[in-house]
Amino acid sequence: MEYCRHGGSMERPRYALFTAIPFVGHLNPLLRQAAELAQRGWRVAVATHEEIRGHVEGKHLGVEHVSLGSYGPMAQTVEQLEGEATLDPSFIRGAAAILEWLNGLWPSMFDGLRTAVRNDRPDVLIADLFAAAAIDVADAEGIPVAVNDADLLGSLSVEILPPADHLPLPLTRQSRYQIGPMRRILQPLSRRLSALSFSWIVGRRLNAHRRSRGLAAVDANTRLRDRLVLVNSAFGLEYPRPLPPLIQMVGPMLPEVIDSLPEDYASWLSEGPPVVYANLGTVALASERFLSVLGEGFAAEDFRVLWGLRQSQHALLPARLPDNLRVEAWVPSPVGILAHPNVKAFVSHCGINSVHESLHAGTPIVGIPLFGDQRDMGFRVQDAGVGLSLDKSRLTSADLRQAIRRVLSDASFGRRIPAIQSSFALAGGVRRAADLIEHLAAVGVAHYVERRSR
Repeated sequence: MEYCRHGGSMERPRYALFTAIPFVGHLNPLLRQAAELAQRGWRVAVATHEEIRGHVEGKHLGVEHVSLGSYGPMAQTVEQLEGEATLDPSFIRGAAAILEWLNGLWPSMFDGLRTAVRNDRPDVLIADLFAAAAIDVADAEGIPVAVNDADLLGSLSVEILPPADHLPLPLTRQSRYQIGPMRRILQPLSRRLSALSFSWIVGRRLNAHRRSRGLAAVDANTRLRDRLVLVNSAFGLEYPRPLPPLIQMVGPMLPEVIDSLPEDYASWLSEGPPVVYANLGTVALASERFLSVLGEGFAAEDFRVLWGLRQSQHALLPARLPDNLRVEAWVPSPVGILAHPNVKAFVSHCGINSVHESLHAGTPIVGIPLFGDQRDMGFRVQDAGVGLSLDKSRLTSADLRQAIRRVLSDASFGRRIPAIQSSFALAGGVRRAADLIEHLAAVGVAHYVERRSR
């Protein structure tokens, strides 16, 4: 066991408390870090709202659950926002709407976490990047905090990342190869406008919440400057750029063991033409027209499709589906499916975890980004040469079918994946993240922080 020591005596095991916003893509990386610390002898707990308790407890990772209460009627609001963001051609509007919903969770998360840490103080708190209330609790209670960025590196404020004028800013609809000389000249101004927008959209509301709990205002752009930030990606897929020492690229939080598939799935995948696995994530809510475009695009004789689709969406599917298409509301081990030798492509929304799992399994990607930073990830997939990215607003069935066939027939997509797999492994993944959390708990980060005049 990993124990705290006091005066040479052995006391309690060291205690790490994790917390995230109630989206599976942000929670799963923390669950894997929590499981690693539990294996090292730490006492570990994960704090979430009640609506996602089952996901934590269902993982059987040897971690405790700490309840932050219910977010009640806001559950219906987020489902509506998910649908609107999926349909909205503006990725910025969709992202802003989700951020506004998350802002509404701040009071319940702050109050629940503050009560929890006062009753049972952790040695370290690990907070998802978008769980602003958790960072505020750590500050108020003097608890060391590590911030886990389960999104792209560009999700961090431009004020804490060194300038990289050769790279696109988030949500600007650009690949790194579209940044020409004029754009580079304008990048400093664009960065400043981005920082001002972030202060207006996020900082103003954040500080209103902080004042309601007696906390001083903070600069939302720079508040993470002296924090340990664990970025769950690696250069090779992520665009290369210089970073300060406290921003650590630890790689994806991938499972060490890929679960085996039930016999019926393994047999179906093996027997017949190559399989395309399609899944647009746990958040997206597509329209009937969009689902029809996908269904028609999947129709083919030279490949089959296994489509993982939320049960609530099944009623919107056409009455008759192509014979080569199998639709399931739940699939066992998505990584196991992606790693199956007869699964040759993945149609994905380009959520960061989905992309990482697909590349980990060696499967190239046909991306259909839907909202938020998914389009930015789609550009990274395409720029790395491991897949294609399609425009949801202009998508036709013919475009989708053509993209699938191109990925299936062009071996160069698959040949580029091992280099990215190697970069994932070198970044360290779950073990590296756990090492850094232990380092933070043991000695802090003051030795990394630049001394500034007062």
